[in-house]
Amino acid sequence: MITRTLLLLVVSIACLSTIAVAADGDRLAAEQWLSRAVESSRQIKTESAISHAAVAMVHAHAQLGQVDKAFQAAKRITNPQLKLYALTATIQAAVNADQSTELMVTEARQTLKGKEGAFNDAAMNNLLRIAEAKQKTLPVTMKQPELPPLEELQKVFDTAQNRREKLAAFQPLMVRSLQAKSFDSLERAIEETIKVIEQNPLPDKSSKFGTYGDSAEIAKLRLTNLYVASKLADENKNDEATRHLALADAVIDPLPEQSALVKRELQSLRIHVLLQLNRIDEALEHLQTMKTPLIVSRAAAEIAAYQIKNGQVEAGLKTAERIGSERGLGDDRGMVAIALFEHGNRDVAVQYINQVGETDEAMNVLTSLARHWVDAGDTARLQSTFDSINSSTAQTHHATAAAVFLMSRDEKDQEQAK
Repeated sequence: MITRTLLLLVVSIACLSTIAVAADGDRLAAEQWLSRAVESSRQIKTESAISHAAVAMVHAHAQLGQVDKAFQAAKRITNPQLKLYALTATIQAAVNADQSTELMVTEARQTLKGKEGAFNDAAMNNLLRIAEAKQKTLPVTMKQPELPPLEELQKVFDTAQNRREKLAAFQPLMVRSLQAKSFDSLERAIEETIKVIEQNPLPDKSSKFGTYGDSAEIAKLRLTNLYVASKLADENKNDEATRHLALADAVIDPLPEQSALVKRELQSLRIHVLLQLNRIDEALEHLQTMKTPLIVSRAAAEIAAYQIKNGQVEAGLKTAERIGSERGLGDDRGMVAIALFEHGNRDVAVQYINQVGETDEAMNVLTSLARHWVDAGDTARLQSTFDSINSSTAQTHHATAAAVFLMSRDEKDQEQAK
């Protein structure tokens, strides 16, 4: 759990200066939601829950440029590692705002005293570097570099002389072709690249991530067929989507478990395409054969949400029981919660979010809901969800997430306006 929270703070440090002057509406709403979070946090009783809620609030206060409030929240954290990283984010916010960092550095020194060690020492050194350099973080652009035109990428692919060049040319061609919906030429590129691999075999390579060989390389290319199938299904071109699904399906199950990374990605996307094609029974059959907890949970969440959206709430909740509790799976439960609120019985939805617990992963459910309502511009449901939550810890995380996503929405709008 600590790892996820630390990652959140590391990302927040890098992004603090992306917040210019928010639009009055979103900024005011974010401040109001963060005030609700502060109020709810005062009701939290357990030390660990107080610390994790405070970490989230430090991140939000820092985004809003509320340095003093971020510092006060950081001082509530009792876990030394979490506190040092929270203070690092606070110090970066202070530097960005041209404010003194002296009290924060003193607090960090007191936190580290008697708890020295390689990890904490490194965190302290990073904190001091930021405080002493007084270097403001640079704005982070959201724009991705443009790929060359499709015709140019096709020419590079066609003139590739060997296996290495052909594989290197395929990736950008694939991205551009999907964007342009140039599916026929993309299919020809897939088949041509597979043929090059088969004619120029290489020995398998092993690493800590498993074994990767020609069968995995070909399967990875067949993943593109699934991308195509998904886009075709979106356009209700189900016959063509089914044909592309079949091409990929032929390589998924025979792929050895040693090629785990590729196989998991294929399994996950296959479930998604099957649901797009309304082949729920097949999706459920494949769910039974999956072994990797992360993929099982994501597939179960997608299937459960599909069932709920189609009026099978009880079946959806039963499928949702397959979602695990491992780190990184909270968003999967969030997917089910969103489906329940939008397509199921509200009382059942409220009961669901109040039974998920108070772990970091459980809090991701409330974060997912907050993100969804903010993205949808549904302030009424954002508020009603908050009012329906029984746990002060969960209310705090939901309100904090609402503040963060309101600010993020404004940043995105500003970026698009440039």
